Amino acid sequence: MPRELYHCTATELATSSVEHLSYDTTPADAAAWLTNNGYDTAPIYRDGTPVGFIHITDIDTDTDGDDLADHLTPLTIDHIISGDAAFPTVLSALIEKPVYFLGGHNHVNGVLTRADLNTGPARIYLFDRITHLEEHLRELILDKAPDWKNTPVTVDELDDINSRYEDAKAANIELDELHYAQFSTLETIVTSVEACWQTCGFTSKGGASTRLHEITELRNDVAHANLLIENTDSNDFLSSGRTTENLHDTLETINQVLTQLQDAGHDPDPEE
Repeated sequence: MPRELYHCTATELATSSVEHLSYDTTPADAAAWLTNNGYDTAPIYRDGTPVGFIHITDIDTDTDGDDLADHLTPLTIDHIISGDAAFPTVLSALIEKPVYFLGGHNHVNGVLTRADLNTGPARIYLFDRITHLEEHLRELILDKAPDWKNTPVTVDELDDINSRYEDAKAANIELDELHYAQFSTLETIVTSVEACWQTCGFTSKGGASTRLHEITELRNDVAHANLLIENTDSNDFLSSGRTTENLHDTLETINQVLTQLQDAGHDPDPEE
């Protein structure tokens, strides 16, 4: 029976302890409060009801006698996201806007920003799917490239695999040697064997190399607790550091390759 994958929702990602500001707060005080608390944004309440929100980029401490109303963005349906929204939905939404709010009855009970994609639930979600992809790639390689040791895998990589294998064998828990290959090694094998990258759904070796390398880099960042989103201000193609859109595209690649491999019968957890 196929194993259950971890599911992550907007509620799990969002900041749930939400502080708000009063409508009659001065812009200068609001800017100072955001800065002192390390917040990017906050909802604004008037007579106990949320009416909008401000972002740190909208105000500063040098404002001149204007009201907070001149700086806030009305809190409309466009800025609300369901707490049940799945991780891919959250990613797509955060490409469009950098901040969303989760709402209860006449109340804001969560704030979701691009920075929340660097939290634990996002890492668990992504690591689970990348690990699932690893399992599928091993099945593919064993079928399409059983002589994988003769691909451009380095001597150091082979030595590392053999060392891990021998340790497991000494403990009487060994699996196939390929099980001890790192994801980067699986990437090398798949991109060097046409039958492998074609089965993954790629149309060229170069395309396979680029997209699988993005997964390898994401896998390393997930495993080593590095930032998953390095640029929260932009989704432009030439932006420096991984953006929300980059992460979205890499997750799409993971899901598309998984679908291709399952359809081709290279599923380590087939349905009975």
